[in-house]
Amino acid sequence: MTKMKKLICTLLFSILIVGSAGNVQAASFRDVSEDHYAYEAILWAEEYDIVNGFTDGTFKPNATITEQQLAKLLANFYELESPIDELKKQTPSANWSDEFYNQLASYGVPLNGYFDNRIRAATVKRGVVAQAIAHLASGKKGLDQSIQFLLDYYISSGQNPQYEDRNLQKFYGVTNNMTRAQVVTMLYRMDERNFYEISADAQAIHDNANNVSLMARAKNAQSQLDKSLQQATPGKSAWEGVYTYYYKWGKGANDFNRRDAVISNATSNSFSIALTANDGTASGNVNGTATITSSTKALMNKSSNGNRCVVELERLSNNALKVSEVDCRAERNEGTNFSGTLKKQ
Repeated sequence: MTKMKKLICTLLFSILIVGSAGNVQAASFRDVSEDHYAYEAILWAEEYDIVNGFTDGTFKPNATITEQQLAKLLANFYELESPIDELKKQTPSANWSDEFYNQLASYGVPLNGYFDNRIRAATVKRGVVAQAIAHLASGKKGLDQSIQFLLDYYISSGQNPQYEDRNLQKFYGVTNNMTRAQVVTMLYRMDERNFYEISADAQAIHDNANNVSLMARAKNAQSQLDKSLQQATPGKSAWEGVYTYYYKWGKGANDFNRRDAVISNATSNSFSIALTANDGTASGNVNGTATITSSTKALMNKSSNGNRCVVELERLSNNALKVSEVDCRAERNEGTNFSGTLKKQ
C-alpha cells in the first residue's frame, strides 16, 4: 500500500467518524456485526478493495482461510505489479488466483501453491502466513525471525501461552489454521504500523536484475519456507493413467482386438474415463464419469451423452484395469463390447 493510499485511508476514516457522531459506518457484509472483534479491520479492507465477500452477501469471518485467499489479500494490500510471463502449473486448468500467484512469485513470496491448484485451495498454516507477510514487510526471514517480527510489532500474538519463552514456534502455533478475520486483522495492524511498503529484498527480486525466470523465482520462494511447512504436490490418483489391451490375430488391416481406457481428473470420489473398443470391423467409444465405490472398484452408469452405459471397473494388483461392461450398447456396434483386462502403460 502506497503512502498516498495510507493518507487517503486516514482522511476517509476521519470523515466517517466525524460524519457519524463517533459511530463507525456499518460494513456491507451481513455476517459482520459492529461488535465483531475484526469489524473495523474488515470495514477498512473492504473500503480499499483488499477483500470482497461471497455472492450471498457474507464475508465468513470465522471460516478458515485458504492459501489462494491469502494470496489475493497480500497482492491487493501491497498493490503488487504483474510480471510479463506466467507460471506453468502442474494443474494446468485456469484458476481465479493465477494472476495473484504470478505477482507473488515475481516478488519471491514464500508460499506452497505456485504450481498446484489443489494446494492453493487448501487451508494455509499460521507459519506460512508469518513467513509470507514478513518477507513482504521486512525482507527474507526464517520461520523464527518471521514470528518474532509479528510479535515485536504486535501484528500477531501467540496462541499457546504455556510455551512462551520456551518454544517460539509452539507458542505462536505455526501448524494451526487461521480464519479470514484473523488475517485481515493482521493486515490492518500492518497498515497502522506503517508496514505498507514492500521490503528491499522483495523489491529486488521483482526488479530481477539477473533475469531469473518467474518459474525459478517461484521455486526459490517455495524453498524459502521452513521445511516443516513445505507441501509436496499431491501425487496422481492410483486410478489415473492410460490402459491398453491389443491382440493381432490375422494379417488383415482389421484383424485385431483392442481395448483402450484413459482415466483422468481423479478425486477421492470419482474420475473421468474414456473407453474405446475394436474387434475386427466393429468398434465403440464412450466418455463418462465413474464413481469410486471402494479402494479398487468404480462404476460408470451413463455416458457423457446421457445414454445408459453401465461399466464396472476394478484395479488389479498387477498394474492392470479390469473393465466389465454390463450394458453400454448405445455407445458401440454389435460385435464388440468394452470388456477386457487392460495393462497400464
